[in-house]
Amino acid sequence: MDELRLEIKGSVGWLAVDRPARRNAMSLAMWRGLPGFLRQAQDDQRVRGIVLHGAQPGVFSAGADIEEIERHATDAAAAARFIDAVEEGTEALARCSKPTIAMIRGDCIGGGVELAMACDIRFASRFSRFGIPPAKIGALYGFGSTKRLVDLVGPGCAKDLLFSGRMFDAAEGLSIGLVERVYPLEEIVASTSAYADLLAERSHASIRGGKQMVAGVLSGLTADDPELHRLRVENFLGSDLKEGVRAFLEKRAPSFS
Repeated sequence: MDELRLEIKGSVGWLAVDRPARRNAMSLAMWRGLPGFLRQAQDDQRVRGIVLHGAQPGVFSAGADIEEIERHATDAAAAARFIDAVEEGTEALARCSKPTIAMIRGDCIGGGVELAMACDIRFASRFSRFGIPPAKIGALYGFGSTKRLVDLVGPGCAKDLLFSGRMFDAAEGLSIGLVERVYPLEEIVASTSAYADLLAERSHASIRGGKQMVAGVLSGLTADDPELHRLRVENFLGSDLKEGVRAFLEKRAPSFS
């Protein structure tokens, strides 16, 4: 698929959304194809992190393709096909076992925000603009994306963004917790690449476990459950911890499996 493209650079998989004629709006075929690209990156032993980005500096993604939404808003079966494809694409991104970073260099609207929120971490350029406009066209965000929005910015702010559909800039995105860092446009690629390379050096047993722990917190757990306790015991006995402790004592950089 030309509109989604995975390029391996060192230990990082760069997954580009490349549909410039539609400002990187996600078609049904792109939503359906996204899980396959993520599986490819997960199965590739070279890849230790994934950066999702718009191929053009001016736009991350303008969201779902509005013309396709109109074509699928004809009967329940057609609507379900489109809705399910969006849910499956974002859930595949959210469940990815490798760390994911959304590099947002421009407009990030609607479905583009859904993609970004499904990543672990979001970096934006100062040039970026955001908007969640379903209320402008009578649409409704899915539960998964709505929960991610509430988890990131809180219920009151989530309602503001959902109800108003207003545009806001990267500075506000940073202040409300939608993005983690904001960079000058000319620095964001190098800064994102450096951060992805840093994660590639870390223990991926720790990163995978950390993702599961955070997911447990966000699911409402208030105390360790048996599965998370088992995860910690396995981690404690695993090869990465042995290598990390040994490297610390020997005053050298660790070499994780």
